[in-house]
Amino acid sequence: MKHKRIPIIVLSVVVLLFGALWGFNVYRDQMVASFYQHFVPPPVVVATSPVRRLLWRHTLLAVGNLEAVQTVTLSPELAGKVTGIFFHSGQFVRRGTRLLQLDDAEERATLQALRATAVLDRIQFQRQKELLAQNLAARSAYDLAHAAYRTARAQAQSEAAVVAKMSIQAPFSGFLGIRLVNLGQYLTAGTAVVSLTRLTPLYVSFRLPEQDFPDLHLGQEIALEVPAYPGHRFTGRLKAIAPTVNPTTRLIHALAIVPNRKQRLRPGMFGRVRVLSRRHYRVLAIPRIALSYSLYGDTVWVVSPPKTATDPGKPGLMPLPTVREVFVKPGSSHGSWVSIDTGLKPGMVVVTQGQVKLHAGARIRVNNAIPLITGNPGRPHP
Repeated sequence: MKHKRIPIIVLSVVVLLFGALWGFNVYRDQMVASFYQHFVPPPVVVATSPVRRLLWRHTLLAVGNLEAVQTVTLSPELAGKVTGIFFHSGQFVRRGTRLLQLDDAEERATLQALRATAVLDRIQFQRQKELLAQNLAARSAYDLAHAAYRTARAQAQSEAAVVAKMSIQAPFSGFLGIRLVNLGQYLTAGTAVVSLTRLTPLYVSFRLPEQDFPDLHLGQEIALEVPAYPGHRFTGRLKAIAPTVNPTTRLIHALAIVPNRKQRLRPGMFGRVRVLSRRHYRVLAIPRIALSYSLYGDTVWVVSPPKTATDPGKPGLMPLPTVREVFVKPGSSHGSWVSIDTGLKPGMVVVTQGQVKLHAGARIRVNNAIPLITGNPGRPHP
């Protein structure tokens, strides 16, 4: 009998174990279902901005290069040894300032001799002139004395020009570049000595497509932004427009002038040029950071107002705004703002910060305490 009861006991234990495991799994599934049924994820803290109706000024965009109005590389016209350097690299000099002197001792001695000869010839010419007035000298002697005096004076003036060319002076006021010569160095004609650049004002050279030609006129306002000063805008005026269109690129060459009174800009810099047109147009605009770009389309998260009643399945839950993803078609940009052609309407509110944590129907809590959008979005339009 004992041997017959052992299998029954083992079978009973196995049944009890399997029953316990099955009961535990059922209990666990019920608890998990109950947890997810009553679980509410915390709201996502985001920043928002309303969709604005604005009046924007039509602008033409281009990439421009800064060029000096006056710039030159100074070099001697004659050969000689450097006997004096009167400037420092990067120095500001006025027009007419002597910068470099070549050895001109021989030329000055020749000039003194020619001037002495000219003085003697002038005395001879005056004497012949007086004698001719008294009919005591022939007309040919007077003419020879006059010609000799004029020749001597011209030779002295020519040598004086040579002496003047042995020194280099600033042709206009500006800033000097890096000195390229040394004291005692022998220079040949045309050797570069130093560059001289005028920094106030500066030219902005840029090109625009030929279809933008009707929107261009002299004196038109332009705005320039350079990478060296992010967020700062320099203003100027359109100075010149090329009379022809490049037949290869179909671009128009334009030249604007920027005052650059604080001399923060330098020739050779490049930047974004905005040519401000006379035309205006109405847009719906949002901050650029509210847009999410992807291969299947551009989207924004639109805020939906909270429900007035609480969820019957989740009693005591505070009603909060939710979000939904909307496909949009962006248009032109204006600083940190972008226009929306389709997808949004006035009065809507979009999320500008915290989009990564969002999903369709997510509850949000708005916190706009820290302003993140800078720049002028444009003129409001009712």
